[in-house]
Amino acid sequence: MGITINSRILLSVAAIAAAAALIVGATFAFFSDSETSTGNLLQAGELDLKIDAQAHYAGLVCNSENIWELEATVTSRPDLEDEGCDGTWSEKDLVAGEDKFFNLVDIKPGDSGENTISVHVYDNDAWAKFVITDDSDLENTFLQAELEANDAGVPDGELQENLLFSIWLDWGSIDGFQCSPNPGEPGEAGCGQDPSEGDNVWQDGNEPLLATPGTLDEGGETHDIWTALAAVYDAQGCVGSGSLDDEDTTCPGLNPDGRLIASITYYFGLAWELPSGVGNEAMTDSLSATLRFDAVQHRNNSGQVF
Repeated sequence: MGITINSRILLSVAAIAAAAALIVGATFAFFSDSETSTGNLLQAGELDLKIDAQAHYAGLVCNSENIWELEATVTSRPDLEDEGCDGTWSEKDLVAGEDKFFNLVDIKPGDSGENTISVHVYDNDAWAKFVITDDSDLENTFLQAELEANDAGVPDGELQENLLFSIWLDWGSIDGFQCSPNPGEPGEAGCGQDPSEGDNVWQDGNEPLLATPGTLDEGGETHDIWTALAAVYDAQGCVGSGSLDDEDTTCPGLNPDGRLIASITYYFGLAWELPSGVGNEAMTDSLSATLRFDAVQHRNNSGQVF
């Protein structure tokens, strides 16, 4: 039996095929766009605290080779001159147990000394504090002279209640820190603009006294450095942001909130004295303590949170 194909059906199939061809062709005509961000990075910043120091005692200065040498105002100290000493080093990270600001084993009534401590923070401004811990006041050996001086013979010694300590801001004859940073030997300001900055000598009337002479509290002490610097800023009538780049500031290196400004050298004089009136009850006694500087970032930390 023969098969008859309707021409109309053939035409319809051809029309469908042609429409399909048009649809397939349209898939190659999309609009397009692209946005690319390269090199994305999140990296933590830095806060680096470093300390340098120079020790002085009874007319002598501990030099960079850790040898006692005569100060310019002293003619002779044969008992200590050219002997080894501690308390002087160039800017660095401190090593616990090795770096000692004070290490004297034969002090006597009437003796005094000091250590000029330079504090530096890098890369970020910081809040800072000075902490004294682990204080130990020992009797050591009971001598007949001590007992005759009414020493009670208890384990605690008599140095802690007799040694006087004070702290001043060793910024020289011009308010603020003109000579930062410090490129020279320990204790040298490193510039001629204010030679008395960081010179280890308290200039009464110009260099602010941060802590008046007094004994060390039993159990240690904590001093918020920002509180002291903010008080100095107000007392001196300072004006400006404290940045060395700000020509309008009258106290370079100081800020109204007392923060330590990055890359500024801050000189603090820490002095001690055993008054001449102290008697035999302090013989052989010793006072030891841990001295620590703490710093925490200033940015996003307006509450001085440690």
